[in-house]
Amino acid sequence: MRKLRIGISAVSLALLTSLLAGPPAFGAAGSAKPPAAPQAGSAPQAGSAQECGDLKKNAAMLAAAGQSGAATCTQKHQHSSSSARAGDGVSLAAVCGGSSTRKRNGSCIVEDGLLVIYLVPSGEIIGSITYTVESLTTLNHNSLSWTQSFNYRATSVAGSAAGPAVLNTAIYAEPLCIASCAVSSSGLIGGSAMPGSPHSATGYFFSPLSGNIWNAQSGWRYWFANAAWVNGVSNTSVTTPGAHRCDDALPGLPKGCVYPSIRPVHEIGSSRYPTYARHIGLALSHGEDNILTRTTNESLKQLNYNTACPTGPNYPRPTGYQCDEYPFQSTYNGAAGQPFGRTFVIVNLNTGYFFDCKVRWLPVGQASQRGGYSACMVPAAENTGGGSDLGNFYYTNRVIDSDQFEVRVVP
Repeated sequence: MRKLRIGISAVSLALLTSLLAGPPAFGAAGSAKPPAAPQAGSAPQAGSAQECGDLKKNAAMLAAAGQSGAATCTQKHQHSSSSARAGDGVSLAAVCGGSSTRKRNGSCIVEDGLLVIYLVPSGEIIGSITYTVESLTTLNHNSLSWTQSFNYRATSVAGSAAGPAVLNTAIYAEPLCIASCAVSSSGLIGGSAMPGSPHSATGYFFSPLSGNIWNAQSGWRYWFANAAWVNGVSNTSVTTPGAHRCDDALPGLPKGCVYPSIRPVHEIGSSRYPTYARHIGLALSHGEDNILTRTTNESLKQLNYNTACPTGPNYPRPTGYQCDEYPFQSTYNGAAGQPFGRTFVIVNLNTGYFFDCKVRWLPVGQASQRGGYSACMVPAAENTGGGSDLGNFYYTNRVIDSDQFEVRVVP
């Protein structure tokens, strides 16, 4: 509904109804008596209004309850990208980086909403406010706390001639715990809902320890109020990124939270680890798995390594080198579960390029043979550094047992 403006005389009730999909606004006669105007941080009374549906029916229900005058309802939708936002004069860069996105440790929501003010009993539209809500949630990989911001901005108003029923509209918002959550501190919102009066606040949340792995969820609840409305307050809207996962499943490391539906990417830099990255790049180019699943089973990890890199006089390591295996031993894709193994010797007579993994107990891989595992001798510093980076990647992305991740070789 970007930049939707409702002219009182030009837009018909039928057109508005076609733009707004939702259930009827009121459940029973008498349920929409105007509550007292809320204070900042107070919740609206249940049943005061719901999302817009058939405005004429809503108005008739209020009239049957003995009400007359101005009433309201709201409707919102969520953006999937920044393309629909171009030209509306609202910068998303400070909050969402320009789009509605989710990452392993954060989620940003961009929603457009429409507040409709109409008359009881006629159902005639006398005004509207279009608005945008942005909310950025940032999780911590090393604690059970997180933050969620709330940012409101009205983008247009119609029907100012209707007077206080439009111009005196206020917005209120408060942080909301939905699952395994507590609010540690927040800045509540309360003030004018008109264009030129943006509002921002941040809620600080934490999740009590709830076992080894559990879900937690927070949100921001907001509503509009105006003493000139017969129903007093609008329906309540909740902005939430959905549930995230918290865990105490990384032994010896702090607890933390992530969005597990986002598959993290482990990048291996060729400039930093030329031999290590070359081995993994060759493995990937020969069809070895690039989507891996972590295991924390120590017996399986050792079996994977022993399969790819056995020890003894028949399996020599050149001085200063260590045996590197791919897929990583710390995954369910490791060598023990693969049907065959390979190594790599690359010779390009045209360029003079030569690369030798120096593994003599495995056959040299053929490009036509896809999958399997591989082993390669890598300078000890590179192998140690690469292993340390992988462990840090597991920690910062909370990659626990059975989590998938992707492997990429980058410059």
